[in-house]
Amino acid sequence: MRIARAEVNGVTTYGIVQPDSHLYDLPRMMLTVREMRGQVGDTPRSMLDTAMGGSRLNEAFLDAKRELEAHGLLTRFALPETARLLAPVTRPNRILAIGRNYAEHAKEQGESVFAEPIVFLKASTSVIGSGAAIEIPDWIGQVDFESELLVVLGKGGKNVREEEAMGLVAGYTVFNDVTARTQQKADQERKHPWFRSKSLDTFGPMGPYLVTADEVPDPHALRITCRVNGVLKQDDTTGSMVYRIPALIAFLSRWFALEAGDVIATGTPSGIGPIVPGDTVECSVEGVGILTNPVVAAS
Repeated sequence: MRIARAEVNGVTTYGIVQPDSHLYDLPRMMLTVREMRGQVGDTPRSMLDTAMGGSRLNEAFLDAKRELEAHGLLTRFALPETARLLAPVTRPNRILAIGRNYAEHAKEQGESVFAEPIVFLKASTSVIGSGAAIEIPDWIGQVDFESELLVVLGKGGKNVREEEAMGLVAGYTVFNDVTARTQQKADQERKHPWFRSKSLDTFGPMGPYLVTADEVPDPHALRITCRVNGVLKQDDTTGSMVYRIPALIAFLSRWFALEAGDVIATGTPSGIGPIVPGDTVECSVEGVGILTNPVVAAS
């Protein structure tokens, strides 16, 4: 399933994206059909619950869609084209980001791959959806794009074994780990954390959809790219990750308990570079989606 979160007239909802790109209000649909049938329970409580339901909930949705269509009610639940897409996880529990997880990217930064994953946090308040603007303050110096595959956890766990790790994954989306590079380098020279250079407002574009895990048989065999103003800047595959997703989940859960709603930014390939107001950035992961954001000057 491809699940989108959207806002209509100030109200936030979510739905399953159909092949014709129509988006239907899933919670209202499911609730209405259950009321029509005199049933209770089983309505998804959240977007993550829906994602973890996988094919079972997709079948329930299609069943509800058929019944509403038969009663001439389906159009009531179709979201208008003017609906604004939001980030699939608007306020992640934690953004757990992995540094230098592609060897060529480490090399272009003049760094080496560490013997264990490099982990840093990025503020959840940095998150914006596809179509929203990346806002760059005029005092910040160079700002770079970083196209990444984002792993969304639907379950938590502590001391998770690698062979069980993928069972925690609700799905995937595209992420742009926008970085204030000048500030990051200054902080590195002082041996300070990277947090502030990664966490400015709007520096966490995510989307456009959450693609459930069952739709991505091998998340380590996906082409990942970034284009700026239509020009290809990054082009690699997720197979180039140094530390793969099960290893990352196992490693992180050894240090602290993971929770549903945590997201893991799995690192960026080589080819990173600057963006400036007036640019348009397109980050893409094969089979997951294209995340598009204009770049503007912060007001």
